[in-house]
Amino acid sequence: MSSSSTRGGETPGGGGGHAHGPPVHELETHLDARQTEESRTRRGRAHREQPRRPYNFRRRHRSGALEWAAAVLFTVLAVVVLVGAVSILVVVLLLQPRAPYVAVRAASLDRLVYDQLGALDDVQISLRVEARNDNAHSAATFSRLECRLAFAGATLAVLRADTFRVPARGALPLAYVARAQGAPLGNVGSAAMEAALRDGVVPFGVEGEARTRWKVAGLVAINQWTRLACQIRFFWPNGTALAFKCSSKSKFLFF
Repeated sequence: MSSSSTRGGETPGGGGGHAHGPPVHELETHLDARQTEESRTRRGRAHREQPRRPYNFRRRHRSGALEWAAAVLFTVLAVVVLVGAVSILVVVLLLQPRAPYVAVRAASLDRLVYDQLGALDDVQISLRVEARNDNAHSAATFSRLECRLAFAGATLAVLRADTFRVPARGALPLAYVARAQGAPLGNVGSAAMEAALRDGVVPFGVEGEARTRWKVAGLVAINQWTRLACQIRFFWPNGTALAFKCSSKSKFLFF
């Protein structure tokens, strides 16, 4: 009876030490949650208390103004380049400017005496030079015109002309008679002359230049040099020239 009463007096569910209060794992959960909440609260407070950097409106405004100025400048430059290109195209298509030039149109070897001692006793060449201006709206001025006749690198004669003017779409013929006496040729020149006489064809070199001045659309003045360099071959002894082309005319419009 006593033993049964003793068991009857025990509290159900275990001993007295575990009968009161929450379990251990529940306490740890509550502590972790509280620590987490406190950590978040501290971080939020620190974030709110951190001072904000002032926004520099002046610097932002200055950089924006520089960007706008650069954009406007490049736009203006692009427009200027475009307008210039269109203007040049219009001038080329409508006015069709052409650079004046000089050309040798005819030539003949009138006299040739070689003394077999390395010198030309007498040589005479007739040339018809033409200064031409193909511009339709502008006259051209030629100055410092000079043509040089040479054989095997040895200059025989220099032909010059005073300043002259050629009208629009016009030409001016210049007749020259170049003569040289006792011109030394040297060893190389003498060998070249003897070979040419044997072949019956004597070549002479022609080099020259002239300074031209003309205007595009009557407003823009252009000054440029026009140059020619060619070789003219003559039959000998009849002195007629083989077909040749000797001109300073350029393949381009202005050069």
